[in-house]
Amino acid sequence: MHEQSHPPACGLTRRGLLGSGAAAALMPLLATSALGQTPGVTEICNAFVDRFAKVSPILSGRVMGVGRNGGDVTDWSVEGAERTADLLRETVAQLDATPAIDRKEEIAAGFLRDNCVAVLKGHEAGEHLRRMSTHIFTGPPAMLLSSFDLMERHTHGEIPVDRTEIDSDWGRIAERMEAVPGAMAGYVQSLRAGLDAGLPASRRMTLAVADQCRGWADAGWFVSYVAGYGDGPLRERLDRAAQAANRAYGETGLWLRETYAPHATEGDGIGAERYAIQADIWLGLQDLDLDAAYEWATGEYTRLVTEQEREAHRISPGASLAEVRAALDADPEHTIEGVDNFRAWAQALVDKAIAELGQTEFFISPPLQTCVVQMAEQGAGAMPYYLAPPEDFATPAGVVWPTLGQTRLPTWSAATTVFHESVPGHHLQLGASRLLDLTRVQRVGASAGHAEGWALYAERLMDELGWYDTPATRLGFLAMQAFRAARVVVDIGLHTGRVIPTGFAGAGERWTVPRAVEAVALASGLPTSAAALEVERYLSWPAQAAVYKLGERTWLEGREAARARAGAAFDRKRWHADALALGPLGLTRLARELPRL
Repeated sequence: MHEQSHPPACGLTRRGLLGSGAAAALMPLLATSALGQTPGVTEICNAFVDRFAKVSPILSGRVMGVGRNGGDVTDWSVEGAERTADLLRETVAQLDATPAIDRKEEIAAGFLRDNCVAVLKGHEAGEHLRRMSTHIFTGPPAMLLSSFDLMERHTHGEIPVDRTEIDSDWGRIAERMEAVPGAMAGYVQSLRAGLDAGLPASRRMTLAVADQCRGWADAGWFVSYVAGYGDGPLRERLDRAAQAANRAYGETGLWLRETYAPHATEGDGIGAERYAIQADIWLGLQDLDLDAAYEWATGEYTRLVTEQEREAHRISPGASLAEVRAALDADPEHTIEGVDNFRAWAQALVDKAIAELGQTEFFISPPLQTCVVQMAEQGAGAMPYYLAPPEDFATPAGVVWPTLGQTRLPTWSAATTVFHESVPGHHLQLGASRLLDLTRVQRVGASAGHAEGWALYAERLMDELGWYDTPATRLGFLAMQAFRAARVVVDIGLHTGRVIPTGFAGAGERWTVPRAVEAVALASGLPTSAAALEVERYLSWPAQAAVYKLGERTWLEGREAARARAGAAFDRKRWHADALALGPLGLTRLARELPRL
């Protein structure tokens, strides 16, 4: 799942994982299948997708593409979270009791078990009782609202559509929208339980989510959404559901601000212990050495800044890096005016990468030879993201590119991100997983460290292949690499209270949000407002910002180890194919597998 997988955790005892009711819970799972045989690892992994979609339909719809058009919503209450945890415990118990019959099943079982264990560790630490995030992958209000944009809805466009088909789509939308008040009530109940248990979230993020909810409510988001239905038999039902959903979001925002916020914590970070849990979830690193990672990322940032300055000197000798960036952003030769024109440019670059790399570096199947660039006013933070296709490829995969209100967009810095999100990045990896000989949970699932690490590796591969063929586009590549290195430093530093290292403004001080925004703006070239959105994302989603560079490091080290092992016989195209054929894995497992290929 792009930026959303749940890799392994560590340190849980068998007793802690399974709980006191494990034996009873395991019995129905070990029941014979319809063929009279105990289900094997493949059957367990395949069945998990639909079982997870039942307890977490909104998340599964977004990250797996399963049930996106269903009317159900996730139950974010205490009881709903416990049902999800029960499923994970049962799955771990079932996998532990079922031997793998081959290498494919061994890898699949490890992937699924690791995911379950990681999330369970977070559950047992009470993370679900203080989930305060504005992000569409982790925040319940944002995730639920954005799920409507993924739902299929036929309209009366130029191509006639059967009325029954239209009403069928909008009937499911009405069903989901009618469930919004209950979903928000369950979310509030969990947060209230967290306060009772002494597990408050941060005040800054509480107020951010409160403002997010109230903003949507005040704008009448749900009412505007159902206006797209037009006239028909569902008109009255949709209007009632939309008005109730708007009220629920407004009331949730008010409760967060007036009732929850006074009891929230002043600190912005989550601390080293909780960060380690999140690192297990998002990176699949069971024993992440925070000091070593912080030091490595600082050194990587320093190296990349030096290389950027060299490239900038080629463009404009004597000018500073900031001056060169500003000049490029103002240069008509390196920017495009008009959102539609930019989309056409990005689409042409995607199509070119698919056509040419499919001849030289990768095996690209026909269903993957389409990846559609879509423009959006805003998105998951300030950065573009990949939207994987559903299992049946009924709708194409896409790259969603937030404009953040801009109409003139730079191309010199965007090329590397196009490759990151499409080919040879996420589209080639996450889209291809739908077609590989894997268990279903691997085909539709992902691991964030694996996915983002590959996409950043893909950017670097394009540098190795010479696709950044001007100083400006190569500077854009280096700028994004430096930005991702700074992300690791800022994320670990903010959340664990570390001292700002040399090379960043305020060196020797403790990290604060203003210092983090300043560092991100400098490293990325983003305006301050966009940099602030990025920092809010880090606060919303601890450890996720570290997956890019730490994941890339794993891919690079794995490739070099495989190259050293094979010597002159090393075939990069074959290695890429074999590496992607593993399917998603946490970084600890991935580091063991890549050198063997």
